[in-house]
Amino acid sequence: MDLLLIGLSRFAQRRVLPAAASIHDINKVDIVSSCADPVVLGRVPKLGTVYDDWNQALAAAGPSLVYVSLVNSLHATVVHRALQHGHHVVVDKPGLPDQHTAEHLVSLARESSLVLAEATCYSFHPLFSAVESILADLDAEITNALAVFTPPVPPDDWRWDRARDGGAIADTGPYAVSLGRALWGLAPECIDVVVNSRTADKLETSFSMLAGYPGGRAVVGQFGFTAVYQNRVRLMGKGFTIDVERPFSAPPDMAVNLHVRTGDQVFVHTVEPADSMQLFLSAVVAAVKRGTSDFSRPLLCDARALARLRRGASLSAP
Repeated sequence: MDLLLIGLSRFAQRRVLPAAASIHDINKVDIVSSCADPVVLGRVPKLGTVYDDWNQALAAAGPSLVYVSLVNSLHATVVHRALQHGHHVVVDKPGLPDQHTAEHLVSLARESSLVLAEATCYSFHPLFSAVESILADLDAEITNALAVFTPPVPPDDWRWDRARDGGAIADTGPYAVSLGRALWGLAPECIDVVVNSRTADKLETSFSMLAGYPGGRAVVGQFGFTAVYQNRVRLMGKGFTIDVERPFSAPPDMAVNLHVRTGDQVFVHTVEPADSMQLFLSAVVAAVKRGTSDFSRPLLCDARALARLRRGASLSAP
């Protein structure tokens, strides 16, 4: 299988290309970029053809796996065209602009037996399996999760631009609405949101969320661009807490510590370094081989939840 990477973003350079290089079933990597640095291209493993136009690349490439890493406002158009050309598709989060578009493109992918996946890949990190193992030992279950994710976004970054579908809802909302799915395999029953800050043109830059799930479970969180960098989750249930370091973006070379408190006992469980993007892409490749649409359900679940989050944000002050 060949990989066609549309968009040579910083994230794609840092996470997607190294992951693709380590996957045996990916033979070569074609790239679409209108302003690719030759030095950067020279460091790309398995480099194939370099295009400057994504329409041309989609038409020229044989059936392959397309990874879309562009500004959010272009996702729907490029994903639609890639599916029309018979490609399997992975798209950066937020995958698609609204629930209707997500449902339409998932339907199109299923009709053509194509995989369509959103790269919300943090849940593929083995820290989640480690949490499950700890819970089994404690004979306990998680009832509440407290999350804080405030990644730094430079002032000149396009994510501050409404026209390109930037903002905290688009950038960190996918993490907020997917955490319950990652923990419990469930969609939220209700979502309440308070927007804490906006730009002059009303683009959300930080928000607080309360999402309710079946069985009285809940995710509470603070997300956005305006605070100092934080990336942590506290998992709670009867008689225990588990504090997780860097749950949403653990680097491939970093061991993740789980700080467990139960009664008067405290211990640390260390999860060995792992590349969640590599694990995610490997699962996508396996789904392509099996001819399954395993990734449709999480994409739709998160798209519907994100739509509810957006509606709540539109009604929130300031």
